[in-house]
Amino acid sequence: MFLLFLILLMTIGYSLMFYFVIDLSPYYMFLWVPVSLLLALITFVIMVYIFLVIGYRTKPNNRFKHFILRSAMNIFLKFYHIKLEVVGKENLPNDTYIIYSNHKSNMDPIFIYLATHSHEITAIGKHTLFKNYFMNLIRGTYGAYSLNRDNDREAAKTIVKAIGDAKNGMSIIIFPEGGIKTRDVEEMVNLRAGAYKVATKSGVQIVPCAIVGSSQIKTLKRRKRKNITVIFFKPIKKEEYASMNTTSIGLMVEDIINAGIKNYGKNE
Repeated sequence: MFLLFLILLMTIGYSLMFYFVIDLSPYYMFLWVPVSLLLALITFVIMVYIFLVIGYRTKPNNRFKHFILRSAMNIFLKFYHIKLEVVGKENLPNDTYIIYSNHKSNMDPIFIYLATHSHEITAIGKHTLFKNYFMNLIRGTYGAYSLNRDNDREAAKTIVKAIGDAKNGMSIIIFPEGGIKTRDVEEMVNLRAGAYKVATKSGVQIVPCAIVGSSQIKTLKRRKRKNITVIFFKPIKKEEYASMNTTSIGLMVEDIINAGIKNYGKNE
């Protein structure tokens, strides 16, 4: 709502400029009001670009940056008529954590990011998402990680950086399935044990997370209402997984998520 208010404020400002400064007749309102809106949108885009360029050079966990991003994403959800429900938000730790979730839509990072509300958090995404200059700028501004699964050396560097950032207090969203494998079911269907090294090497808490409803996002029309539920389960502390290997941890997290999805369906 903040960003919409900002655009409205700029539109009013341009309109007043046309009316008082340029002294256009009210009879031309049909012309200068749309022009004011267009100028406001152009100004907004320029401001966003400047914000990202400056933000690229500041810390990823800057609260103001995350406030702006969440405001923009809320508008995005309203545009697509998506209602987001959050269950188990009280399970999110106050300190650093890694979220591991099922993955059925390219919008899943947005759902989890908004569900965490005021927490400063970033995510690991496939490198193809950031080939676009604008998307790469957003990635740098918010400290997201570009993971190239086709290049083992580059992938290892990304994981090492994520581990270091987690040790320094940055919470991270990870999709351990290694991409969208199927939209036929909501449950996790694949396990990449290496994804859990970020948690084991950094020693932070693991928060299993289930997203319910996103498997249908791609097939639904924009104007049709969509209900998405993000469920956060109780965190798994370092002491609970310290003696386990990454495969065992992955299977444990997968069981928690899949059981939660099935139980949620029964309660509907």
